[in-house]
Amino acid sequence: MTAVTYRRSATQNPSWLESQEAECRTYAREHGLTITDTFTNIGRTGDGLADLLEATQSDSVDAVIVNDLARLGTRTTDHLTTVQRLHDARVEIHVAKERATSQRDGLLVGVMQAYVETDTRLVGDSSRED
Repeated sequence: MTAVTYRRSATQNPSWLESQEAECRTYAREHGLTITDTFTNIGRTGDGLADLLEATQSDSVDAVIVNDLARLGTRTTDHLTTVQRLHDARVEIHVAKERATSQRDGLLVGVMQAYVETDTRLVGDSSRED
């Protein structure tokens, strides 16, 4: 099965991007996936995600591997839109840290994404209080 990786960082942080890539590659090896490309997004441009979504429209991409759910978006609406587009393209989503791979895990991914969004908001609120 062919896969691509997607990594994202709010800032230009080479070590964090390399760490995400390493996690995804380890996951791919453990699950017999062949990585054919890597897409990267730095900041809020969305260019890497747009390129990823465009690439998944071809029949040559079977799966996308991300390090964690926050890579697909920190807002639930953005995340769900991305997941829906991948689903519509019949592309599986593999999450290296959560190890969610099956269709049934889709519900779990949605619940976990809601947690990510809430946690991000709470961390932001607490940092403003300091």
